[in-house]
Amino acid sequence: MVEIIEKTKKTSLVDLIWMTNKKTSSKRYIELDLLRGLAILLMIFGHILWDLDYFGLVKINSTLYSILQYIVPPLFFILVGMSIIAGRKNHTFTKEQEKKYYEKMIIRGLKIFNLGMFLTIASLFAMPETPVYFGVLHCIGISIILSTIFLKYKHYNFIFAVLILSLSVLFSQIHLQNPSILHMVFGIHQADIWKYTVDYFPLVPWFGLTLLGMGIGNILYVKEKRSFKVPSFSYLRPVKLFSWFGRHSLEIYLIHQPVIAGFLYLFIKVL
Repeated sequence: MVEIIEKTKKTSLVDLIWMTNKKTSSKRYIELDLLRGLAILLMIFGHILWDLDYFGLVKINSTLYSILQYIVPPLFFILVGMSIIAGRKNHTFTKEQEKKYYEKMIIRGLKIFNLGMFLTIASLFAMPETPVYFGVLHCIGISIILSTIFLKYKHYNFIFAVLILSLSVLFSQIHLQNPSILHMVFGIHQADIWKYTVDYFPLVPWFGLTLLGMGIGNILYVKEKRSFKVPSFSYLRPVKLFSWFGRHSLEIYLIHQPVIAGFLYLFIKVL
């Protein structure tokens, strides 16, 4: 497992795109922590449902699971885009600093992509019939790299988001029996793709949601501050709990499924 840690605090799955310096390293937006904390907890709940069904313990509630699929992944990708902008707004760069900023963004994107490749290799051994070819970490990593191209477009990212989301409607009508990995990266695949992989997030439409988050971020976070007011409730225990999950979402994402699956496997063996 690759360890990606800031000098003063651990980063989360979305925090990997936050670019901080000494002046602003303590700057955080609790609403983003809360939202990704909620997202990671809902994701864990969904994976528990899936694992219980996979091990034949409890039949999955398809309606509930579908609802989670419509909520959790889009929320993650929108938060990636919002956090890119929230982190970006915390800086005033010279031209040289701007260049270094983009370089760090690309490196961070590559690190997340490499984590995805690690999961791909692991899945080839754990579930060779349905390995992860281009999963959520692959897509987030590439999305972060591509976001450097779109940062300057600010509110126009809404237009690009709509275009990519619309393109996904077209691609959904195109099915290839033997798609290449490049086809799969852009969302062109078999009609029954879920028979071949357990985790699939192509750039079309998911990068569109990242751009949507960037557009939202440019409205909500302007000149190093929010454009809206947030009440001071960070002292509340539920808020602290959700925020903690949000700040550690990368670590939780990487370990939660082996922990859940391992526990259920041992439970079955004991029975």
